[in-house]
Amino acid sequence: MIRLLAPCIGLLLCAGSVSAQQFTAVKVEAEDFVSKHSDWRLTTNNNTPNVRPDPDGSHASSASGRAYMELLPDTRVTHGDRLVSGGNFWNTAGTGPSLSYNVNIPEAGRYLVFVKAYSTGTEDNGIHVGLNGSNPASGQRMQWCSGKNKWTWGSAQRTNSNHCGTERTIFLDFSFAGANTVTFSAREDGFEFDQFILLKTSNNSCAPNANDQIACNTGTTNIPSQNTPAPAPAPQPAPRPQPAPQPAPQPAPQLAPVVVTPESVVQPVSIPATAIATCASAASDPDGDGYGWENNASCRVAGAASTSPAQSSQATPTNFAICQNADSDPDGDGFGWEQNASCVVNGTSAANSTSSTAEVICESASSDSDGDGWGWENSQSCRVR
Repeated sequence: MIRLLAPCIGLLLCAGSVSAQQFTAVKVEAEDFVSKHSDWRLTTNNNTPNVRPDPDGSHASSASGRAYMELLPDTRVTHGDRLVSGGNFWNTAGTGPSLSYNVNIPEAGRYLVFVKAYSTGTEDNGIHVGLNGSNPASGQRMQWCSGKNKWTWGSAQRTNSNHCGTERTIFLDFSFAGANTVTFSAREDGFEFDQFILLKTSNNSCAPNANDQIACNTGTTNIPSQNTPAPAPAPQPAPRPQPAPQPAPQPAPQLAPVVVTPESVVQPVSIPATAIATCASAASDPDGDGYGWENNASCRVAGAASTSPAQSSQATPTNFAICQNADSDPDGDGFGWEQNASCVVNGTSAANSTSSTAEVICESASSDSDGDGWGWENSQSCRVR
């Protein structure tokens, strides 16, 4: 038996909340935000943002309400496109462009977070979710590997051991019922966002289906969307003694937010490996791989190894060199960026599928500190027998 929740008080909403014997759920349309970064753009059947690049076009005709939000411009589409931390990739939750939603929570507790996204490749399928100004580990690195080229519900968290993640592992813990603020922050540009559902259930069979309903082992339930913002959270502090009256302090000046635009992102400049200059400062090499970035071009740190990845590694059949430093792969997908070009990290699935470099057997099993079957000896990856 399904019942609507108790009547709401004031501005709190019940329209998008449903309670059943097996679950409690809230559904929100992505376009019903209360605040957002300017790079999140609304696409509808009647309006497509004039922002380029946007190589995959509009998918509004199949979105709920014929409308969705997309993070534009979409500058990284394939592994061959340059990865720019803070420009088209944000691995740390809360640092990328965000959207916030005021959501009425029927009851406190743990809610699984399901997001309906449209992904066409490997570089537009990640986002983070936070709660009331915090970014808990349980809401970081949502990932979609399957369900490409269509709107797909997901709740999987990417990990070092499982890049596609396991479903039902993204969740938020609500300490109080009523108005809460849920915030989604970017991980990759080009992300397309249609809806999200907060689902409180102890039944592992309950999850959103392709019709945007909650499907359990006893049937399906429709959930109307919350389409009007609830008020901002107002947690009640413990009573305190009243201090003597003080003069009212003057408010601090408000700083305008910094907006990252395509013009403000440093663009790569292609230069031959033989023309690499010596860095003026070792500080331009934060990852310690011997190469820095100065004056809009790569440079080599004095005293560091002088052999570039392109010179030291045989190109793979798909023209990807072997990365000299695994730190050049911040998103952990097996592909890095060195010397103004993509490379594959030795020992990863990407390297195994593209590289023709002969396999090296480790001399000592102790070189495999994480027990994954691969070690590091003589400045290269090796396999432990």
